[in-house]
Amino acid sequence: MTDRTMEELMELLDPYLDNFDQIGRSGVSTYRRYPPEFLIEHDARAQASCIYCHMNFEAERLLAGRKGIVPKDIRGLKIWLIGDHSVIRLKRMDEDGHTRNYPTKQARDYDHGVQFPELPPPAARLSVGYFLDPTQTQVIRVQIARPIGKRINWCAAIIPADKQVPGAKRWYDVTRQKGF
Repeated sequence: MTDRTMEELMELLDPYLDNFDQIGRSGVSTYRRYPPEFLIEHDARAQASCIYCHMNFEAERLLAGRKGIVPKDIRGLKIWLIGDHSVIRLKRMDEDGHTRNYPTKQARDYDHGVQFPELPPPAARLSVGYFLDPTQTQVIRVQIARPIGKRINWCAAIIPADKQVPGAKRWYDVTRQKGF
């Protein structure tokens, strides 16, 4: 398991932040183009599944073939190797960076940092995903979280390209502070 800090990992991921933001936002916006008579029939699980499929399609379009990025499917767990430092998976998240799904063994192992033979040992296991408003219709932000088992070590929000300030960081820490 990597011992890199949030700042170190986010610096390594900086070249991909606009792509990650686009992947999350595109997944939701594509889904929102479905005719209303179909949207009304979808429960939260169907909505998340459709958005996930659109996110994966956009990730293929934006990331596949880029130097240093390798897509993997490990028994149904779709992930992307980013260099030798990070492994990401695409997910729907809450404001703290927790993902919502029925945890498969692979997903639990991923979150706990269990070594997979197909993954580089020191690579950080990260989730990249979208956080929706209470109506579940608008993206509040796209974020990157570092799960450690059932808890989130840290969570960083990506600043959309049209809101970025030249020379400034393209992300900010949204990790909820723990009470005493």
